[in-house]
Amino acid sequence: MNNKRFVIAYGNRDREDDGAGWHILDRVLKDYGLQTPEFPGEWVETLDGTLRFLYLFQLLPEMAEDILPYDEIIFIDAHNSEQLPDLLFESIAPSSEHSAFTHHLSAGELLAICKTMTGSCPPARLMTIRGFSFRFKQELSEKTESLVMQAADLLREALKKGLDEDDEFFATKPYKELAVKFYKISNGWLEDSQKAVIKEHSLALIVNNELWMTFICSPTQLREQAIGFLYNEGIISGLEDVESVKLADDPSSIEIRLKKAVEKPHSFHRTSTSLQPIQSNLSEGSSEPAFFQKQDLTNLYQRFTQKQLLHDLAGGFHSAGLSDGLSSPIIVEDLGRHNCVDKLAGAWLLGSHKFSPTIMLLSGRISSEMVMKSLAMGIRLIISRTTPTTRAIELADKLGICLIGYMRANQYEVYSHPEYLI
Repeated sequence: MNNKRFVIAYGNRDREDDGAGWHILDRVLKDYGLQTPEFPGEWVETLDGTLRFLYLFQLLPEMAEDILPYDEIIFIDAHNSEQLPDLLFESIAPSSEHSAFTHHLSAGELLAICKTMTGSCPPARLMTIRGFSFRFKQELSEKTESLVMQAADLLREALKKGLDEDDEFFATKPYKELAVKFYKISNGWLEDSQKAVIKEHSLALIVNNELWMTFICSPTQLREQAIGFLYNEGIISGLEDVESVKLADDPSSIEIRLKKAVEKPHSFHRTSTSLQPIQSNLSEGSSEPAFFQKQDLTNLYQRFTQKQLLHDLAGGFHSAGLSDGLSSPIIVEDLGRHNCVDKLAGAWLLGSHKFSPTIMLLSGRISSEMVMKSLAMGIRLIISRTTPTTRAIELADKLGICLIGYMRANQYEVYSHPEYLI
């Protein structure tokens, strides 16, 4: 991949947390064997020219032409707002609004200048972390030091990925660019436009030569979808029960041969309207308490949302993640909530991620079926930005699972087992 990226970190490293951007560069540049710029205006570049790193005190209007040749710009800054998450990494667009951060010219304003001068500007993202102290010293405060470590990991991951598509994940694009008409009330007419629209894919699941069901899902991670579904439904206890997995070339079907004879269930935990016999599975829950740092959960969820690439591209995608409380090594996206949880389990079983998940992160409603599906993976805490159902709350309470809903940057609601949060 030959995309060219320009990483711009700005802030005064002699003013404690104001120099957080420089400290993020310092950690990441070691991976490339590059020397961290010492003085504002200095930059370094990888040998192939695909990555350039610049350190500045603040953004300047004359940089508008400098950023134009690049395929993506990543801005890194500090902020001191209690209204923003402690760590934020998001796409930004040209903007005429004044900066909400610690420096006069915002990244959005610089993009706007570039677009005004040239008619276009490159795609851009802003990484910003909260500063808590701005005294005249080069060391960071303890809180910001911790955020810098997390931000450096995020930046490393972003730089490893291609700008348009990950070769394996996007083997079949889960969205399609379509021509649409766009209406804006201020104009009063329909304009031609382009829009990324999510695809629906039909995948027939065949188990031991018998058709079990057809998934309506996104055309990604289909092996994970099938294996995770069988695992979450209790059909298999692990990969040791699977003899072979064969995905059709189309790929319209997936054939799974198990090492044991199994009977097709009469019903599955897949719709929020079906009534499933949940009482028989209550013994699967753990009676041992689990403990989580309540103040860390907002940052954990924020980092989860920042990795939802498909939703940013086309909208309409659900997402789910597995976490050990420190990071979220596995994150999946799909048009269906249940598909996400199945793909999550499949990715955990099939992948090289050797960790014990304790937290499930969801973008959509928490239903009782979601709670049931979490049991096989040993989940003790489920977080969503929206609501759980009453049945999910009752079930989680019996199974020893803490449910958190309406997660926001500075607040959330706890529906079961609040004693887990310390």
